[in-house]
Amino acid sequence: MKKYRGLIGIIGLLLAIYGVISAVFYSNVAWYSYFTIGGTFFLAYLNTKLKNKSIFEKSKIQIAKTYGSYLIITILIEIVGRFLLHLWIYPSFNITEQIIHVFLIGYPFAFFFIGESLILIRKKVHPFTLTIILATLINTFLHELPNLFAWEWRYTIPYVTFEILQINILVIVGWAILIAVPIITDKLLTRH
Repeated sequence: MKKYRGLIGIIGLLLAIYGVISAVFYSNVAWYSYFTIGGTFFLAYLNTKLKNKSIFEKSKIQIAKTYGSYLIITILIEIVGRFLLHLWIYPSFNITEQIIHVFLIGYPFAFFFIGESLILIRKKVHPFTLTIILATLINTFLHELPNLFAWEWRYTIPYVTFEILQINILVIVGWAILIAVPIITDKLLTRH
């Protein structure tokens, strides 16, 4: 796998770019799957090139445990945010598409993407609080802005209307929670 990391990185970048272009210009509701998978591999490649830790250094068992943890967290987030609080919907997806693009790909790969971006930012930015703030802002706008064209998900947040670049302030705050997921998961899994 080591000799193919460069190729994987380039393919990842192309997939991520395709995801954004397909959202912005073609309103492709499945854009996020391409974006998060491609972005994860591209950021992992960058981390490897910069001699940072990355998903490429993890064993298959570590990756499977991390993915399983992310899947459980995905289910919890969806139960609380979507089903109990009714904060978002997936207007164009049927159940099968939700399982594939939200549960199996969307969230888990978004968490891998966030984890890789945190590693990159953390190497350059100190203190840790500033890393979290930057990671939250960067990831929020990278992940949310293309969706304004595709509407894979739509927010239904009541009462709060303050927005930055058409993104509700509660969504930005919610991303701070999402940023914490890879950090906490990594700490819990490395203890065992």
